[in-house]
Amino acid sequence: SGKGAAILSAAYAQLGVHQDCTMLVTNALAAVGIHFHDWPAGYLSLGETVPMSQAQPGDLLYYADGGGGMAHIAVYAGNGMAVHGGFNGNDTVVFSANVGSGPVAIRVR
Repeated sequence: SGKGAAILSAAYAQLGVHQDCTMLVTNALAAVGIHFHDWPAGYLSLGETVPMSQAQPGDLLYYADGGGGMAHIAVYAGNGMAVHGGFNGNDTVVFSANVGSGPVAIRVR
């Protein structure tokens, strides 16, 4: 969708930025006029969950455990990859979507 493409583009624009996962997603959502900041689970309220087999670029990915024992939120980039904030010393990077407990995809309304 156009909204998903804009969210992903805004996430890509933040590559290399030193920030946590919630700021990455907050900044990406601002590009489509959604002003929201919360703990990772809070982003589940912004849309409907869809199976990962139906995930589209720009969907948000929620992890109950992002791999370090803490919840995590990312932006799906397609082809099994995602834009993650808070990785490797809090830098924003493109990395596998399949980390930690595995993602739940959220299609932003």
